[in-house]
Amino acid sequence: MQDLTVTEYKDVRVLTTQQLAEVYETSTDTITKNFNRNKDRYIEGKHYIALESAEKNDFVDRGQFDRGLKNAKTLYLWTEKGAFLHAKSLNTDIAWEVYERLVDSYFKRRDLLEGISPELRAVLVVDKRVSAVEQKVDYLENTMNIDHAQKKEIKGLANEVVVSSLGGKDAPAYRYKDSDGKMISRCAFSQFWNDFKDYFGINSYENLPRVKMDEAKQYINRWQPPTNMQLEIGRINRGGMVK
Repeated sequence: MQDLTVTEYKDVRVLTTQQLAEVYETSTDTITKNFNRNKDRYIEGKHYIALESAEKNDFVDRGQFDRGLKNAKTLYLWTEKGAFLHAKSLNTDIAWEVYERLVDSYFKRRDLLEGISPELRAVLVVDKRVSAVEQKVDYLENTMNIDHAQKKEIKGLANEVVVSSLGGKDAPAYRYKDSDGKMISRCAFSQFWNDFKDYFGINSYENLPRVKMDEAKQYINRWQPPTNMQLEIGRINRGGMVK
């Protein structure tokens, strides 16, 4: 029991099927069979929590669990009441003895503020709330997209870099059209935005995360057209060809 790893899901103490089987000295197959035979008695959210897909994988990645759990379609987490139903299904002296110890030393969490003065307790509660607020602020900063002014700045910098790569607005390449009427300047702008979106993994520059703003400016300043396009721009500007 002392070596039992504490497993929690959204601040609720739970046990995986593997953990439950180990402490009850039985097999995971037995736990699963007992559950399937008495499934109508188990209530999701009360006796167990079922995780699937990304939520399951994220839970496994955050805990010290066997990565093999990712292969299972559903990961079952058993609550204190779920552990009771399993002890009832097994109905062995060991299961009942272990269940009592689980209730006393695992599921029953001791209040960490117990025995602390009211003044210090108040300070710790406030500190916990401040930490929660700071976590929310960090989350927002990491997920919020650039604002209107930043979008305007990105667009302005991109325009400067692409026009400069063409040799400036007075360069032949800026106004050049090929035999199909396609302007190389439009191709250059299209190439830039495709590269930009591909690099940052977004479908529009407006969806750029705010925390990536400085990195985006560095990227824009270092951007250059592909080699073939650079050669074509150079050839047009040297030849003074304008269509």
